[in-house]
Formats: sequence, C-alpha cells, structure tokens
Amino acid sequence: MRKGSETPVLSLVLPCYNEAGNIPLIFARLKEVLKDRDDIEVVLVDNGSTDDTAARIGEQMGQPGARTVALCRVPRNIGYGYGIMQGLRMARGAFLAWSHADMQTDPEDVLRALDACRAREEKKIFIKGKRRNRRLLESFFTFGMQVVASLALGVGFDDVNAQPKLFPRTFFEQYLDDAAPDDFSLDLFAIYQAKKNGYAVVEVPVTFGIRRHGEAKGGGGWRTRIRLIRRTLAYIMTLRAKVRNGPA
Repeated sequence: MRKGSETPVLSLVLPCYNEAGNIPLIFARLKEVLKDRDDIEVVLVDNGSTDDTAARIGEQMGQPGARTVALCRVPRNIGYGYGIMQGLRMARGAFLAWSHADMQTDPEDVLRALDACRAREEKKIFIKGKRRNRRLLESFFTFGMQVVASLALGVGFDDVNAQPKLFPRTFFEQYLDDAAPDDFSLDLFAIYQAKKNGYAVVEVPVTFGIRRHGEAKGGGGWRTRIRLIRRTLAYIMTLRAKVRNGPA
C-alpha cells in the first residue's frame, strides 16, 4: 500500500512483531511528531505477527492523520533483519531509516537524525542513535560485544543496536539490498558497511524508553539475551571469514 506520488524526503521503516498493544500508541505518537508533514513516509512492517497486530494497523490506518503510513505485510516471521529489509525495499524515500515500533524508541529521534544528516556536507553519511540512560549491566554487555566486533572486523563499533539508523538510498542499494542478514545482526552489518566504505558515522543522543505492552524480542529475559549474544558472536565470526576471503 503506497500513498502519494512525490518522492518523500525520508521513509521510516518500523518492524512490528506481535505489537498489537503498542500499535495505537505508535500511531498517536507519529501523529504528534509528524503533524502535517507529508514529506516523510512511514512503512509499518507486520513481520509475521501471530497476534492482532495486522488488524490493529488496519484500524489505525483508517483514521485521520494516517495518510503518510504504508503497510508492508510479511506472511511468516523469518527474522528481524528480513522484516526491515522488506520494508526498505517498499520504501520510496530519498533517505531511509529504521527504528522500532515498541515505544521504547521515540519517532522524534528520527527527525533529529534527519536534521543531523542535513546539517552535514558529506554525501556519504550514516546516522545512528547513541543511548544515554542504559543500566550498568546492559552497558557492560554492549561494551563487551562491541570490543569483540571491533577486534574481529577491524572497525570501531559503539552501541550497535541503538536506534534509529538513517542513511541515503544509495547506501541501501549498494551495501544492504543484496547482502544484509535476516536476523538481529542487521544493525552490526549496516554499521560495518558504512565504516568499511568511508561513510561518516554520526551519532545522535537518544533515550531508551519503557515498553508499555508486549515482550522485547531481542533482549527481554536473560535467556533471550544470551541467545542473541551467541547468534551475534557467530555472525561476527562469519562476517570476519568473509572479510578475510574477499569483499563482504
């Protein structure tokens, strides 16, 4: 579903997996933040949800103020990265971004990221969030993972999973479209490609909010977090092998 004929300045992709309770909240916040702006497109990805996410999105899209929202349906959940990539392929914007639909990340952060991008003269620019209010233990695990990734891949990483991520369409077409992973490693892969290919990586400070409904998909309980760490470490080693054997 697409709305409008002109190319938006920015398309924001928000993956939704079992976010039925948060859908009215994210629509309300988008209405507050975007107001009358029709130069920003929002692509909500129903990423194979098994709850009422799709129905809630449909209800909200019929309300006033939802004219810049498009829906991308993914029938089966293959992974976080896969859902985002499907949304990016549908997006029309000159700049592309992704964040989360769980109300822990504020859509207004994306507007600040866009302002930061426009304030710079570089054409090769990649904007990412930098979380300010993390708990000590979470910060410790993040720091450990970024040290491992930095040593293994030869580029510096900082707060890899902070949102949003924002970049020009050409970055997506050249470095993500045909090669991005389907899982939570997408954030790591995108930053790696930006740094490897000479993009200026600029951070904007963001605040990680409290989830109102549902369960975190990537870092809820410690068992989930440990599984995510294992998968990420495995991907780092896989990417490292690709780097040693040729272009990634």
